Amino acid sequence: MKVFIPVKTSSIRPLDVNRDMLAVAALIEECFASTLDPDGREYLYHIRRAVEDPALIRWVWTTDEEVSSPLFGYVWEEDGRIVGNLTLIPARKGKEWVYIIANVAVHPDYRRRGIARQLTLRALDHLRQHHIRSAWLQVREDNPAAHHLYLSVGFVERSRRALWLSSLPAVRPPHVPGVRVTGRRWRDWKCQREWLQRTYPSDVRWNLSLNISRFYAHPLFQFVQWMLGGNQRHWVARGADRKPWGFLSWEHLTSYTQMLWAAVSPCHEEEALMALLPRAQQELAYLRLPLGVNYPACKAEAAFQACGFQLHSVPIWMEHRLEQG
Repeated sequence: MKVFIPVKTSSIRPLDVNRDMLAVAALIEECFASTLDPDGREYLYHIRRAVEDPALIRWVWTTDEEVSSPLFGYVWEEDGRIVGNLTLIPARKGKEWVYIIANVAVHPDYRRRGIARQLTLRALDHLRQHHIRSAWLQVREDNPAAHHLYLSVGFVERSRRALWLSSLPAVRPPHVPGVRVTGRRWRDWKCQREWLQRTYPSDVRWNLSLNISRFYAHPLFQFVQWMLGGNQRHWVARGADRKPWGFLSWEHLTSYTQMLWAAVSPCHEEEALMALLPRAQQELAYLRLPLGVNYPACKAEAAFQACGFQLHSVPIWMEHRLEQG
């Protein structure tokens, strides 16, 4: 008597938004459960709602999120089950259109079989065929296997940032002698702009929710911003000579984590941050939301820790320049 042994079938295919969304949402939740914050959980909620009403599909791309709206990409299907996913997201980087590879997820039961590699290679081929010159992705520093995978297929590291999150409630601020925190003045703008551009260079800033021009310090401009519903605060740490040692800015975001943008003198980095961060925590306590700072990795760690901030993650941004056939 012959015994029938089912043959397993597997394949890569383009994402079908009409029938794959729930399976992709479940896969992302399975793979990123330990790192999803309230913004990530809200994103999954909207994906599932979109299955009922496609008009609810929306882009959700924030600088430090690992998941974004899967409107296009590829899935790995095995015996009718989606066990791998990759999303392709168009983005504007200066004058160039690039694509971000995101949501690279493989079900735990199917890992170490090269599925993520094959999904990535298929995505890169797709971008070459459509004459895209640059692909970007973000991988966490604590995921060395994924980092090695992307290096092996031709990605190059472009930036390594640290995401610091404040603890709630705020800790008792450290005493910083000789430094006082004031409001920002019009004549401070040139210095703040230069330091912001140094802390958040163009290869970093393009994928952040930071638009330096919105911080322009002229009183009339700030008044117009306020009339349009913009909500900002700016703090300046000054030394004994009253010159700026550092700047910290906040602009209201709809996301759960409220970002602070730091720009400080390299000569007074620790002192400026230890004076500025507690002031922002104190004045923004009414929000009852965590505060975040995107900052160069391995810098000013003692200052952040002294002010009650914890290192949440170190996202590494990588680029693949695509050769055109």
